[in-house]
Amino acid sequence: MTGHTLAKAARLQERIRAAVRLLPLAPCAVIGIFAPEPAAAVEREAARLRKDLDVLARLLKILAQVRAATGRANAECGIGDLLAEKAGLAEELSLLSKLVPERAGTGSAGDLDGMLGRAQRPSLRRHAGEVEAQVSAMRARYEQAQRSETTIDAPLLDDADAERLRERIVACRRRLEEIGDRLRELNSGVRVEIDDVALAYLREEEVI
Repeated sequence: MTGHTLAKAARLQERIRAAVRLLPLAPCAVIGIFAPEPAAAVEREAARLRKDLDVLARLLKILAQVRAATGRANAECGIGDLLAEKAGLAEELSLLSKLVPERAGTGSAGDLDGMLGRAQRPSLRRHAGEVEAQVSAMRARYEQAQRSETTIDAPLLDDADAERLRERIVACRRRLEEIGDRLRELNSGVRVEIDDVALAYLREEEVI
């Protein structure tokens, strides 16, 4: 057995998949009608296909072995849990970032580090009097000009709500950075044991 890092095992899997894709598997062969020995040409192509099918079966078996070994290594070191947490945090961050407005007086990307354009940022919830005034003004414009707009976009977050979401966004980003550091460490440090006979066959077939 030979030890490989997780990153190297991932590259090995990709090389095996690439070799599988390159196998010229086809149920028929193109034989010229003026070929001197068409039956012999068909037999040669059939023999080549049988050999390629043997290669395919062996490569897929080795690929399954490498996947299984990688899966065991991932489970033992906790990578699966980290990846699941990372996906959840990334989704939460994406959703929360669409809700949080820019802080008052901030003229650039501010607290969201440019994740959203300024025009996309929601504003904070207005006081009841401001909402009533906006609705009244729109009613007046509607009655005067028969405009089609009959609704307003009314922000729901106040300063305290927005601050709590900002704090959660910062916490998500910090944790994502920690997870990224840990994954890089594990990818270069955890070993995946791969069968030497399988590796020798991959070299023989010029996969590696």
